[in-house]
Amino acid sequence: MRHFIGFDVGGSHIKHGLITEEGEELSSDEFDTSYDKEAFKSAWKKVVETYQKEQEIAGIGISFPGYINPYTGDVPKAGALDFLDGVNLLEMFGELTDLPITIENDANCAALGEMWRGAGKQYESLICMTIGTGIGGGIILERQLLRGSHFRAGEFGVMPVGDNGENMHEIASARGLIEASRQALSLPADAPLHGKEIFERMENDVHLREVVDKWVSYLSRGIYSVVSMFDPQVVLIGGGVCHQQKLYPMLERALEKYTFWDALRVPIQPCELGNQAGRLGAVWQAVRKQ
Repeated sequence: MRHFIGFDVGGSHIKHGLITEEGEELSSDEFDTSYDKEAFKSAWKKVVETYQKEQEIAGIGISFPGYINPYTGDVPKAGALDFLDGVNLLEMFGELTDLPITIENDANCAALGEMWRGAGKQYESLICMTIGTGIGGGIILERQLLRGSHFRAGEFGVMPVGDNGENMHEIASARGLIEASRQALSLPADAPLHGKEIFERMENDVHLREVVDKWVSYLSRGIYSVVSMFDPQVVLIGGGVCHQQKLYPMLERALEKYTFWDALRVPIQPCELGNQAGRLGAVWQAVRKQ
């Protein structure tokens, strides 16, 4: 049984795990993301060396933010990690270890992880839409990842869904929901507010219910458009809001308003793996490179 290291690099934390070629995670941990390039590299290398002391490692899979060319390692924009903009990541990480390395966009990795070990196991074609500060996602058709000619496929957040052309990042994200809900509840802009609380409080607050209904309508426009374009078997929703069970019947009611939804209809389901999906998807790529 071969063993791999999976990394999920984020703006705040870098999660990692020891994962078998069958997708079983044996151990996991995380460390804070450093925005100093040398410190970033040093911390990453230390983790790899620690795993190598425990187990023979066959390869490393890395989930990374930004527009990633997985063939060359080029990353013109590295998301929040702008100190790595323009860096060749395969070369950078390759200087730190002799192990084979694969690297892929984080949203794509999340989709691959769900396909391999999560909510997408039974499907050949799926859309994974992650709802967080912004909205991203991955597109898998016939178990093949669709990256696009510029490695930007799945950037659902830039789709206009608002009445005045506002994009999904602005008004259909978790951030958009929280900002609109704060206004409805007359809360300060920095007041803590979570999705679970919003869905609970809307039952007794008509103004908050209107905000959530509107947000769901924006999200449903994006889902409808994506389904009409790619004809998946399922749409998987990721991010913290995916655990709100009230969301799914609300989405279904919103989608039923569209003329062709009866013909296009596919199930909309929550992702299962949470933040484990990214490193599992990264390892799925690493296993298949061997």
